[in-house]
Amino acid sequence: MDEKEIIDPVFCLRGLQEAGTLACATRASDGSPRVRFVAGLHFELDAVYLLASRGMPFARQLVADPRLQLLGTVRKGVYVRLTGEAHPVPEDEQVRWRLKIFQERPYYRELYPPYKHDDSLVFAVRDGYFQYLDLVSMPIQRVYVPFGSGTVPFSGYRINEKCGRCGSCRPACPENCIETGDPVFRIRQENCLQCGACAEACPRGAIERVGD
Repeated sequence: MDEKEIIDPVFCLRGLQEAGTLACATRASDGSPRVRFVAGLHFELDAVYLLASRGMPFARQLVADPRLQLLGTVRKGVYVRLTGEAHPVPEDEQVRWRLKIFQERPYYRELYPPYKHDDSLVFAVRDGYFQYLDLVSMPIQRVYVPFGSGTVPFSGYRINEKCGRCGSCRPACPENCIETGDPVFRIRQENCLQCGACAEACPRGAIERVGD
């Protein structure tokens, strides 16, 4: 990551847009995960719009459970992920956003000719959070950014009050992101690989996994 780059929602949206086709994770009716590639997309500063056929499992899954994740590869080893909820845009706005997507993805006109336009459904993701992950940098860079009115839940390893400051965790960390502290050591979350090696090395069980 360029030190001059500011990782904000605009940067993350641009990363997803440049990635083109995104992986999208949803849940089926039985709760099992489903991942598909999504290319019918349009990006605005306040929302990501995506197109799905009304009769496809993808659309039905989003209507039943709007939670999803969109993942794009910016370049080798660098990824942007958006976690949020996708809700159908109002019926009186469907045509507007559908045409936007058709203009940017001309081959979708072949998939959805005029007489089949109503077969497609446009969803919008407006609130959630981004994760920018650069596995090429040393140490790695992991940045979480709120999107819209979304909040970022903590997810990772944390050192609690059981820490005896023995230092056993530091050599176990492949990213050297554990700092000495008082009263306890601290993990630099933006550089943490979240591999759990530090937790395994801690003799006091002072390093805990929090969140998913």
